[in-house]
Amino acid sequence: MNLRYVSGMTSDVPQSLRICPVLPNDRSAGFDLLLSYMPPEERSKQKQLFQSTLVTNNLTAEGLLGAYRGEKLVGAVFSQIQPGKTAQVWLPRLVENEEKNTAVMLLRHCGEWLDQKQICLAQILLEMATEEDDIILREGGFDYLTDLLYLVSLEDDFPHAPLSTQLQYETYKSQNHVRLAGIVDSTYQGTLDCPKLNKVRRLEDVLEGYRGTGVITPEHWLIVRCNSRDVGCLLLADHPQHDNIELVYMGIIPAVRGRGYGMEIARYAQWIARQSGRPRLVLAVDASNRPAVKMYATVGFQAWDERRVYYRIVPR
Repeated sequence: MNLRYVSGMTSDVPQSLRICPVLPNDRSAGFDLLLSYMPPEERSKQKQLFQSTLVTNNLTAEGLLGAYRGEKLVGAVFSQIQPGKTAQVWLPRLVENEEKNTAVMLLRHCGEWLDQKQICLAQILLEMATEEDDIILREGGFDYLTDLLYLVSLEDDFPHAPLSTQLQYETYKSQNHVRLAGIVDSTYQGTLDCPKLNKVRRLEDVLEGYRGTGVITPEHWLIVRCNSRDVGCLLLADHPQHDNIELVYMGIIPAVRGRGYGMEIARYAQWIARQSGRPRLVLAVDASNRPAVKMYATVGFQAWDERRVYYRIVPR
């Protein structure tokens, strides 16, 4: 499937290209263009979600950039700014027969706009990417990062009681924030999960990004300890609208890796999901992180989706 083109009409005689924020009267058409690859019902829901998010957060659609030939909207790209100096970018879409370079120009203008907003990390997630898409993304300033696996563990695999273990779990509070931040930073050392993103953002921006995922409660952010020593962390988020708990981040400090703690922490996350009354525990993991993928499979996680990730960073 070619992700960049949709049906439409362009003039037989190309006019000069102009890229700018989509004009107010064209915003609905711009979102329709971006979502045109979706089935009608899904497209309608996503468009409503876009509009609801803008209203809820008192935002404008300034991240919606359009390519114009004369008065005709021939392409669009959309950047959703997210917590932690990050953004999700929706792949540019063009009307049929529009020049391929227009998508490249949209991405480059998108990058300039993100720089103005001081966004450190922008990502594009695709179900698939053709060779042509890959070329356009790279010329537009986005490089391939990894493939993400989306995993789910169902209620039948949740433990009915906490495991007997040496690990203890300390609830997050403002008094231990510095400790938690230090633990998270330590767990990134030697990480196999998207290592190219290590140190791209300041640690507080990373934590802000974690906090911006779903509904966060202190009892779902945990410092993991063993024998009075901090050894890792477990960060969870509730998604009531989807009836699931998300394992946002789990990490083990290098000195104690290889002892099976990751499996024990994953089982504890399943236990929390059961206690919360949620029938699903979900997470995303770098597909190239084979040890983590194997560990999650051992405790009952199954793959339900996959995305190819392209990214653009601005070194701090």
